[in-house]
Amino acid sequence: MRHICRRGLAPSAVALAVALGVGVPAVPASSPAIVVGQGILGAKLGDTPQQVRAHLGKPAFITAPAYDGTVEWGYPKKLMGIIGFDSTHHVYGMWTSNPKLKTNKGIGPKSSYAKFRHAYPKVKCIAGPFGPKSLECDLKSRYHGHSVITAILFYTKALGVREIDIDFV
Repeated sequence: MRHICRRGLAPSAVALAVALGVGVPAVPASSPAIVVGQGILGAKLGDTPQQVRAHLGKPAFITAPAYDGTVEWGYPKKLMGIIGFDSTHHVYGMWTSNPKLKTNKGIGPKSSYAKFRHAYPKVKCIAGPFGPKSLECDLKSRYHGHSVITAILFYTKALGVREIDIDFV
């Protein structure tokens, strides 16, 4: 599957940890925490587990390898999301639902649809993965010679951004 947000139950584990009162640390404002087409909080597509640990620390949980050898690391505090590793132990995708994390255009989880449209007026949106009123708005780019999609996901326009996914295609 293209976006790791649609894989397994790991996002539910992150949501549960957040619901149980796990705090969300502040993020430095010096640079964007979400770099469209590259990564989040310094963790980037293609990184090794050691590089991810250097940026995000020890994960709160690690899933058992899936049938295809992929593994997911959960960060319910800092990232409020998941980092996915492929069978060669390199990051193939990640997502965040942390409202404190923003792109260089100020868009992050909880941003309004209007603010998103102002920042990215030409992006096309399609039906999203969360039901009939959900939206997925894909920003396409390239990173290290690979096609990348940064997906901005909405439950509904009225609820604002639900999460931001960055994945190799």
